Amino acid sequence: MPNHYRSRRPRKGTTSVRRPQRALLGMFLVLATIAASFMPAASAGAAPKRSTWAAFLEDRVKLYEELAPAFVSCFKRRDSLIDPLSPIFHGCLDWHSAVHAAYSHHVLYRRTGDETYLDLVHDQFAPAGVSLVPAEEVYERAKGADLPLTENPYGFGWFLILARERETSTDEKDLRSMADYAASQMGSWFETRAARGDAQRFILNTAHPNYSWSLINLDIWARYTKDKELLAATRKASEPLLDESLDGLCPVKNDTNPKATGFQPACLMRLAAVFQVRGAAATSWVAERLPKKALYIPPITEPSNCHAGGLNFTRAFALYQLYRSTGNTAYRDNYAELIRYHVGRPDLYIDESYLGDPGYMCYSHWVAQVGVRAISLSYGD
Repeated sequence: MPNHYRSRRPRKGTTSVRRPQRALLGMFLVLATIAASFMPAASAGAAPKRSTWAAFLEDRVKLYEELAPAFVSCFKRRDSLIDPLSPIFHGCLDWHSAVHAAYSHHVLYRRTGDETYLDLVHDQFAPAGVSLVPAEEVYERAKGADLPLTENPYGFGWFLILARERETSTDEKDLRSMADYAASQMGSWFETRAARGDAQRFILNTAHPNYSWSLINLDIWARYTKDKELLAATRKASEPLLDESLDGLCPVKNDTNPKATGFQPACLMRLAAVFQVRGAAATSWVAERLPKKALYIPPITEPSNCHAGGLNFTRAFALYQLYRSTGNTAYRDNYAELIRYHVGRPDLYIDESYLGDPGYMCYSHWVAQVGVRAISLSYGD
């Protein structure tokens, strides 16, 4: 039996907290959800409160915890529309959303030291102490080429981020075999784009098959595992992003539109992916595609549709990469502003009901997890 199934202690650097009783936890989550749903929404016309970077860093754990009830609630369900038979990832409406809910539990455990989050994962991964990870891998491999774009490359990219976080926060490597499979499948997907010459179609995509987002995740895994072959593959896959025709088709100003309909800021993410893969060698290239005065993106206050409900977080994710590339703190501050605003709008990421808008089917099964991922960038994750 894996070590953490017997004893789960906070890792060095976290603050240990006493484990709450399950009944109290359930009551807390329900009350937190209900309270959040009655909080007054920020006025659409009100300017978001700006704060210092130091204050943002101090508030990160609190921001995580405000997002937590949404993914804690959905992860334990068996309601997946795409993978109802998945041994582990059968909540949060679809497989990839359940995967990034598992990722979010691990992050909260590592950053808060609260073992409750790891217990909830354990209950899903190994009920009665028997690991379902091997069964999950068999299940995913069996689907093979039938996987939809929502899972390869998108879901598999999230799985790599989950596997890295699980190893970092628990020292468990039980997801490594499946992660290697996911990375292989993603690599094949990028090779297919090169063979068919259709990469640009996916670079411009603002939903699950966005090329840049998945390439970022694959490159993160390649660097984490120090896989030289995979690193060479991600560098090769970054070449279509350098196509100059995209400068006209996809200028970064496109991603300031408050009425955008997708959840991926394709033009910003293009620059973020080039920097992720090529590092310091790409800083001039990135800078040449940004305005002289730092681009400013105001928070989306009234999303145009369900997918747009995640744009504040994905735009923040890309802005932080621009900050890393340029060193311009305006991008960093804009990143923090978008995150603070959206976390302050629980009506845009949590609702217990299955139906309705914003409702569970719209925001509650996925947006909070993307917020966790965006916040985590500030830790260097």
